[in-house]
Amino acid sequence: MDMKQQKAETEQIFAEIAKMEDLPARAVVAFQFVPEDGSADWDAFTEALEAQGYGVEWYEAEDDEDEDCLEITTPEMALNVEALWAEEEKLTVQGAVHGFLADGWGFMGE
Repeated sequence: MDMKQQKAETEQIFAEIAKMEDLPARAVVAFQFVPEDGSADWDAFTEALEAQGYGVEWYEAEDDEDEDCLEITTPEMALNVEALWAEEEKLTVQGAVHGFLADGWGFMGE
């Protein structure tokens, strides 16, 4: 896991979105994680996340080109690149412990 590269990608994507549209001050952020391999522990990761107040949904791949995915939603939070990265970094480290890789994020806000 190359956290510097991941952070740079997050910063770049966030800046691109901010150039295209006005961003809300606060939002719920959804992070997607995929299993690194067949040994990923879905239950343990879900339990750890829910104990910290995150929402968790599991999605099964609909075809061979998709992957099973775990989506983690934050409570409403400040929407800025620093806060986004702080959450992503924390979740990425926790995901790695349970066999998951970060695969993207999005947000819903007013």
